[in-house]
Amino acid sequence: MKMQDLREHLDDVQKKIGYWFDNEDLLLQAFTRSSYSSQHGGENNEVLEFLGDRVLDFYVVKVIADRFGFVKSQSDYYDEENDLDEYCIVAHKNEADFTELKKQIVSNETLAKTIDKLGLFKYMYLGDTDLENPKFKDNLIKVKADLFEAILGAVAIDSDWNQDELQNVVEFMLQIDDFLADVDTEEPRPSKFQLENAVTTLKELAEKGRCSIPEYYQAEEQVLMNDGTLMWECTCYIRSWAMKHTAYATSKKEAKRYAAYLVLCDFYGLPDEFSEED
Repeated sequence: MKMQDLREHLDDVQKKIGYWFDNEDLLLQAFTRSSYSSQHGGENNEVLEFLGDRVLDFYVVKVIADRFGFVKSQSDYYDEENDLDEYCIVAHKNEADFTELKKQIVSNETLAKTIDKLGLFKYMYLGDTDLENPKFKDNLIKVKADLFEAILGAVAIDSDWNQDELQNVVEFMLQIDDFLADVDTEEPRPSKFQLENAVTTLKELAEKGRCSIPEYYQAEEQVLMNDGTLMWECTCYIRSWAMKHTAYATSKKEAKRYAAYLVLCDFYGLPDEFSEED
């Protein structure tokens, strides 16, 4: 690849990274390898790379927290009497999953691909010890990743650690939404609001005085449905809530569960997971 003088392409490079420098010398430093500074003098990008590495980790985690984080009082399932305002992640992932996601985003391979996509490597200042080293090409992924981090370090210094500017550059260069697009952000339904626990949940709510004792009315015989099948019918009635729902299932037990579940869904404004319309 034919190298080009960054000083002749400053506007183009700044447009590609989404940041315009007050001190363009910092941008030049970010593109300068130690092999070049040792040969020609001046500063290299190693300190800026150290700073940028910390910036990158922080803002990738911050973006994940911004996208998927919440406190329990913001949840559809919030129980004002029993829940605390604990911080949670809205996704079917645990800490290990997000650790792996962060590692993928900040990996040398990802950063190097970003540098290639933006076409920035050709502006690096390389010394003869790099250019004449036959093994240098084997280390290009790390060199490009260091360049990415050095750019972030330069932005940090130039912007006086402006949080908005730093986060914008991280998101702009990495196109971080592409990594997060497949993260399932549906909040897991707490067990007490699941079908199999609905009868127990209503019973416990009644014992705590939060509703009247649930009343269940079950037919003695199966009911003939419109499609010709026979189903058991059960109605759940909560007088204090003025709520009544009837459910049908292949067994008496399942019909009772489903009726209780429908009442819970109605009272808490939750979707029926088993509705054919959903």
